[in-house]
Amino acid sequence: MTGAARRRLAALALGLAIGLGASGARAHVLFERATLRQWLLGADLAAVVEFETDASLWQAPDGSDRQDWFRVRVIETLRGSAPGPTLDFSPHAEGFPAFRAGDRALLFLSRSAQRPEFSAIAARFPWVSFQGAGQEWRLAGADGEAILAIARRWAALATARTGVTTELRAVLLAELASGVARLRGDALAELVALRAVPGFLDAPTTAAFAAWADAPGLPSSQRLALAKLLEGAPGFDAGARLRALTEEPLDGPVLLQLIRVAGASEDPRLRPWLVAHSADPRPAVRREAQLALDRSR
Repeated sequence: MTGAARRRLAALALGLAIGLGASGARAHVLFERATLRQWLLGADLAAVVEFETDASLWQAPDGSDRQDWFRVRVIETLRGSAPGPTLDFSPHAEGFPAFRAGDRALLFLSRSAQRPEFSAIAARFPWVSFQGAGQEWRLAGADGEAILAIARRWAALATARTGVTTELRAVLLAELASGVARLRGDALAELVALRAVPGFLDAPTTAAFAAWADAPGLPSSQRLALAKLLEGAPGFDAGARLRALTEEPLDGPVLLQLIRVAGASEDPRLRPWLVAHSADPRPAVRREAQLALDRSR
């Protein structure tokens, strides 16, 4: 990969991290929407671990500080270098992680000494994790195997010198095929930026993603997102996908989102569907359809 290509990928990674992963007030806290790739790239140490303890509480000898902590056994290192077969870390996130002794999980760690806010505990806890509630990335059952397989591919891709674009496409398609809801969500989040990379959505790639836009096994919300993300890609008929979605018994947020998307579409065949919903007995649906019709005029 050329230096220019590496810079483009670095800029892409930074853009995704800023847009999807960081809080302005607390830049070290990752939101739940951060993707698996972002967790890996943002960690000083990314590892497959087994938890040896439940959460414990440490207190400084002089009583000046108290910290929750866990001890884990390192099974496999995906990024960085583990200091030994076991390590202790302290969790710092929005919402306490629900790790338990015996859990096998992906753990993403940062060095305490590199962050001024943790300088007081760096001697006792050289590692901190910002994984919070809902961000545990447990590796249990078939879902866990799928998550680990994708994590290994992202880790390998981070150091790849050739075939980067091809593997990026393959990993996103593998995430969609995984059957794991959070990996499928990751694929869509990554595609938000990657679709703008020149040549990323060539005709074969578009066809491969389009198959998922038609897949009944994919939730309607994700098929709608794919239809929008692939709009304008070679050979993709976004209008046909939107019209197909209007034939489905949608409700709740997905229906409202489809109404908004249909209102922004230039396809006149969606207008009768919007007109029908402008008289819907549900106030939220009726209001959204009326607004969409106003915008479409």
